[in-house]
Amino acid sequence: MEIRYAIEKDREQIISLWDYCFEDQKEFVDYYFENVYDEKNTLVVEEENQVLSSLQMNKYKIRLRDDDYKVSYIVGVSSKPEIRGHGYMKNLMVRTLDELYKNGEIVSILMAIDYRLYRRYGFDHCYDQLEYSIRTEDLSRFKLTSRLKRASIDDAKILADIYREAMKSLNGYTVRDEEYFRRFIMEIESENGRVYINEDNNSRSYIVYYIQGDTFFVRELIYTGISSLKCVLAYIYNHNTQCKNTVINSPVDDKIRLVVENLKTCEMKLVPFMAGRMINFEKYLETLNLDEEKIKKIEGKSINIKVKDKYIKQNDGVFKISILDNKINVEKVEQNCDIELNINSIAQLAFSYLNIDEILMLNEIDENSLSDDQKTILNTLFEKETNYIDELV
Repeated sequence: MEIRYAIEKDREQIISLWDYCFEDQKEFVDYYFENVYDEKNTLVVEEENQVLSSLQMNKYKIRLRDDDYKVSYIVGVSSKPEIRGHGYMKNLMVRTLDELYKNGEIVSILMAIDYRLYRRYGFDHCYDQLEYSIRTEDLSRFKLTSRLKRASIDDAKILADIYREAMKSLNGYTVRDEEYFRRFIMEIESENGRVYINEDNNSRSYIVYYIQGDTFFVRELIYTGISSLKCVLAYIYNHNTQCKNTVINSPVDDKIRLVVENLKTCEMKLVPFMAGRMINFEKYLETLNLDEEKIKKIEGKSINIKVKDKYIKQNDGVFKISILDNKINVEKVEQNCDIELNINSIAQLAFSYLNIDEILMLNEIDENSLSDDQKTILNTLFEKETNYIDELV
């Protein structure tokens, strides 16, 4: 068994493996391997000239706690059925984590089909989406106040501006520029989807949707104000004769539930969406950009955190975190710890998905085992926020 980066001759085997493992339409697969796939970001397991497993580490930038981090989004994790359960994927994942650390990455993301498969490697749940199921007829109260237009590649700047404005209250989202949206439109159209823009006098929005039988499926509805949201809901209602049902995926702090007329006929559910992983704990802490007021709260204080990481040895051990001269100082030490956490809990804290009280509860750690100063440090370093992400590949 050899684990290596892909080369040109592997391409068709990787596509064949993708086709076997995933139920994507040919048009989407063609789009992905023409516009997203990069052999320099692809690892394969090879035996006797056969690609048996592969994955891609697609490059993104995400914003956590007002800082931007370059991340690898692990996708296309796939193996031939005859070698599943024989350790090939384990070896591939271990190599992947090693590569991410060597490449200087701090965090990584992965969409888990089954969390049980990836928790063992330190990936854990860090993102949800809110899913609405609405009878399209129940949107009849909304009226079009402006005319929506179908977005083209030339509208990439408008889409980027709307997205940037709407994300200001959220955390963990991908940083999207004009080039991203040019590619995004191609991705949506490869799946027979549509992107429409609404610009009225008060706010702007865009909607990404697919018509799937009698269901109007909304992948993204991004808006900067309630008036624009209502206008888009009216646009959805105009499809009521062909689509009896509407499904909308949204951030968990979405406001649709506050404007629909009859919540009793509107089903809402929290949908697990994305997992995160800490790649370099020490570097993450050193890059935290806390404002002066927060730093003052913990100036002169310290805490020793023992991190358990089975696969990235540099994360495994006791870290002394101290705040001196308005800076966060981190060093690995041979000392006793004040608190012990596994790398999964560290990821959920770093991604601001859970706060320290929730982590203590889930790990059955007595909060009284920590001093007030230690709790203050942890609450300052790890603040809970509202996360959102919607990337599929």
